[in-house]
Amino acid sequence: NDTIQKVAALGYPILTAEIWKGTDSNPIKPDMPDVNNILEGNQFAWSLKGIGDFEFAKVNLNKSTEEMQIDLKAGVPHNYFDSTYASIKVQNTSGKVVYNKEFYGNKQQNAGTQKVSVKTGDLIELTHLEGRERATLINLDNNKRENLDKKVMYEVTKDGLKKVNQIVNPKPDTEAPTQPQGLYASNLTSNSVELKWNPSTDNIGVKEYQVLRDGQLIQTVQGTTFIDQNLTVNKKYKYAVKAVDAAGNTSIQSEILPVKTKDQNVSYEKWDPKKAYTKGDKVEHQGTVYEAVQNHQGNGDPNWIFALSLWKPLTIK
Repeated sequence: NDTIQKVAALGYPILTAEIWKGTDSNPIKPDMPDVNNILEGNQFAWSLKGIGDFEFAKVNLNKSTEEMQIDLKAGVPHNYFDSTYASIKVQNTSGKVVYNKEFYGNKQQNAGTQKVSVKTGDLIELTHLEGRERATLINLDNNKRENLDKKVMYEVTKDGLKKVNQIVNPKPDTEAPTQPQGLYASNLTSNSVELKWNPSTDNIGVKEYQVLRDGQLIQTVQGTTFIDQNLTVNKKYKYAVKAVDAAGNTSIQSEILPVKTKDQNVSYEKWDPKKAYTKGDKVEHQGTVYEAVQNHQGNGDPNWIFALSLWKPLTIK
């Protein structure tokens, strides 16, 4: 072993090859990076340095937690470069860029930390004008390391990382969201109405909803409720809703909801659960108008208003 170590120190690789197995049970191999292993593992780090080996950015990827942390240090990366000196970009499997940071050479940057969700299939791109000298990939599982080129791209795999030639845009999303269901009106007044509906689903995700009045787009909203105001008294309207995803795919229009605003001069007394009512009397309870279907004397039961044998809610036509 001592002889082999001395010969290996002289830098003669032929003397340290596998042929020594015949004469030595523990051959010494040259201390060379294992490029076949550096991309296999669960934890990786990238170090981006500038002038004077100032580490202006450190990136840590933990595949087990599906998280990448970017730590930036305050300072000027390299004052000799009046342009983009380095960059970090992450793109998810749907093609969305979830992180994009450019480092201008001679501009002051602020310190900061940001965490980004990174999953199998996502793409990571790093650029560095002096990558060969000042940018390094470290496999934290086996401590293997290598310097980067001016531009390198990785795909996150189940086994670690895989270098790719370019960030390939995924197939375009052509699937539209499902048709919005359950559109109904509440809190109707003489000049406003609140619309509500059930959320649609989408293979990627619903971005927004288009609200239409009488066939015309009047508003785009993120949620599943909308209040239409400044309406005309005692007028009929027709409402519908469409769902839209991030790719611009639009769903089938919901069922049309007819609505008629209230007459400004018409008002109804509040329902009194202890009062006597005659068939045909109209009362208001929780924003809904009810008509008595028979003569009856209230007994104080707060649920009688919902008894169809006593009251019927009036449908807006």
